[in-house]
Amino acid sequence: MLNAARAEFHRRLLHLTPDNSGAATPCPEWTALDLVNHVVAGDRMAADLLDGATAEAAVATLRAQWLGDDPLAAFTSAGTDLDRAIAVPGALDAIVPHPVGPVPGHQAVTFRVTEHLVHAWDLARALDLDDTLDPELVEHTWETLHGMAAVIGTLGIFGTGPSGTLDETSPLQDRLLDLLGRRPGA
Repeated sequence: MLNAARAEFHRRLLHLTPDNSGAATPCPEWTALDLVNHVVAGDRMAADLLDGATAEAAVATLRAQWLGDDPLAAFTSAGTDLDRAIAVPGALDAIVPHPVGPVPGHQAVTFRVTEHLVHAWDLARALDLDDTLDPELVEHTWETLHGMAAVIGTLGIFGTGPSGTLDETSPLQDRLLDLLGRRPGA
């Protein structure tokens, strides 16, 4: 799922240029370039955590600027580092000090799937691209997260959480995005 979610983000990232890098995103106060840096930093942080980093080091990684002159190369490099860290025997079972609290390594990777997917939509919106997400990834992510609807807005990482305005008849992508603090109809 991580590779598929990463591909969703990559597909939109290919359209980032110096001319549109300052475009506003659905994430308040983030430009398209800020959003890309956030995704790259998240991959680097997850790799660091799987490699044994402390919570303080992970937060420092998340707050750093990683893009340099080539956002696409930074994204690719961060993904390669994360893949390497995932491949270390036992890394996915180890408890890591994620900023949301101690979680198994596989949960830190699951967070990356969600981040790549939702930020693919954010980047598509910022760059005025097709924002349709892979339906299999949407379903997988929905199944992973919808049970957290009551608390997801309190985590500080998914906006305000669900609006409460969508029901089971709404498209699943819209319900997932709404759960994650986005308002796709807006």
